[in-house]
Amino acid sequence: MTEEVCFVKLSYVSRFTWDEETAQRLRKLRGKTSRDKLAIQAGRSNTFIQNLEWANPGNRPESISKEDAFAICNALNVPIWKLFPALVINPESLQEICKTLLT
Repeated sequence: MTEEVCFVKLSYVSRFTWDEETAQRLRKLRGKTSRDKLAIQAGRSNTFIQNLEWANPGNRPESISKEDAFAICNALNVPIWKLFPALVINPESLQEICKTLLT
């Protein structure tokens, strides 16, 4: 059985929450690509990428802009939902969200 998915319209999003799980996903998605290469391809600084991946919570941002997120994903050639899987919602979850909003 194929699972249906729904996507969140990104025009409603301006920033993405950044936490240790997201940092781990970025490290995994980056794979063998160097941090320097990713920074250049994304048009961001090496320090920015380093802070996203490894910085202690005091240096790691709490969120990043939609533009930064897309730049990183484009540089890695991955869809945005690979870095932020919460953007994909299964139909049952969407129905529950709608019920909550309507009651």
